[in-house]
Amino acid sequence: MTTNFREIALEEITPSPFNPRKVFSGDKLAELAESIGQKGVIEPIIVRPIKGGKKPYEIVAGGRRFHASALAKLRTIPAIVRDLTDDEAYDFMLIENLQREDLTDREEAESFKAYIGRHGDGAIPDLAEKTGIAQGYIRARTRILDLPAAVLKAWGEDKLCFGHLHQLLRIQDEPGLGQTTKWIFDRMRWGDGATVKELRTYIDDRAPALSGAFFKAKNVCAACLSNSAVQKDLFDVETKGIRCLNPTCFKKLQTEWLTANWKSTAIAKREGTNGFRFNEDHGRDDIHNFYEWGAQPGKKCVSCPEFVSVIEISGKVDQKKACAGKKECYNAITNPKSSKEKETGERDPEAPRAAWHGEYFRDVFLCKRIPEALAGIDAEDPKVKALLLVCAVHGNQSDINVQNPAGLLAKNYAELRKLFKDVIKKIILSGQHTGGWGGFGTDGRRRVAEYLGIDLAKEYVVDAEYLGKKTKAEILGFCKKFRILGHPKAKAWLKGADPAKLKKSELVDFVLKSGVDLVGRVPSEILK
Repeated sequence: MTTNFREIALEEITPSPFNPRKVFSGDKLAELAESIGQKGVIEPIIVRPIKGGKKPYEIVAGGRRFHASALAKLRTIPAIVRDLTDDEAYDFMLIENLQREDLTDREEAESFKAYIGRHGDGAIPDLAEKTGIAQGYIRARTRILDLPAAVLKAWGEDKLCFGHLHQLLRIQDEPGLGQTTKWIFDRMRWGDGATVKELRTYIDDRAPALSGAFFKAKNVCAACLSNSAVQKDLFDVETKGIRCLNPTCFKKLQTEWLTANWKSTAIAKREGTNGFRFNEDHGRDDIHNFYEWGAQPGKKCVSCPEFVSVIEISGKVDQKKACAGKKECYNAITNPKSSKEKETGERDPEAPRAAWHGEYFRDVFLCKRIPEALAGIDAEDPKVKALLLVCAVHGNQSDINVQNPAGLLAKNYAELRKLFKDVIKKIILSGQHTGGWGGFGTDGRRRVAEYLGIDLAKEYVVDAEYLGKKTKAEILGFCKKFRILGHPKAKAWLKGADPAKLKKSELVDFVLKSGVDLVGRVPSEILK
């Protein structure tokens, strides 16, 4: 390999198509161009001669210096010329870029993947030795690029960090990855998103522990990538205990073993059941639990294949004894009208059909009759107002502290009038951020405010609680949007200090205490 130094015209140099760095723009490149314009290029770039190319030289290292020099309108650039093969130039360029601090996370990951794609998986130890980067780190960064495009996009926009993606790498089944990705984006859509710790906990809680496997997980799962112990060795990912990150596969193996060996399990021996069901495969209405309200299995259950135990895929028992068959049979056994029903599980045709019928049909009659009765009462009748108050109190007993709403009917109209405004106020203020879902809610209160003539655009004032929830950049954006920084009182308060260099707490104090009138300076999110 020969080496020589010379000044080369920029027009004779072409960028390399193999360069992992894709972005050559922005403030940092402009700063570098300004420095080069003043001081010149201090460190020469490295190029190699290209025979038969449109331009005689191709960049091996120094792409940013080349682009900055062009931006600074230089005609030539100092360069070291080396005779390198394609493979030598590629490796030199990639490793040189990996050792720079300004490479983006995405570019770094793509560099690893490109190197492995060119040299094979066996090249990871060699790359780790050349760069001083841990093998687990290289593997993890490479695999990240296989995550869904929406996740990579959020990563590139700094909505997710590498730690989030590192956790997602653990999930080996597509349904699980899709469910977890949806959970992350839902958290981002409706709140502040999820921390890496919260995501790890979410994944751990849905990954069954291998210690709960009925099959021989020690042998079957020893080298599986879904085994968290294997993941820790390869990708340095911590988890709570040894878990399976592919619940679909784990469930399949559990099902096959339990179907063939249920009678030999400790659960079957203890409970006497004839099979199992996974709780996630059925709704509560599909499985009828024995021992609920004192219900007991009957003699017919002993030989019935629908007499089962309900378990989680992890092996934990959810319902010791349950009926997965017809509800009529379960009802006949647990709530028999005769000894025949208890014995056979079949209803006696002479027995009453259902205990709830009387109450149901009585209510059907009252629902028809009450409106008829109300139709004959004048709308101004105190009885109507009293009933209105009863209805309001009934839905908000905990807020209004009335234990017996119907007891209000015994009060006279004068006494009831005293309660109207208090009841209305408490109903309007109930729900959502005031302490629970439901209730009147924020949207309803917004409509009431408009009805009462309250104008948010003219009356709302930001306060310490609101500003405390914002980032420093958002507070500066608020100041810029409403021209607070140029206000005489603001300038007097700052005394020449740069607002961008203030701490967040100091910036909040500035907005609130500078004396600038904040009335009517309303963030758009408040008005939406």
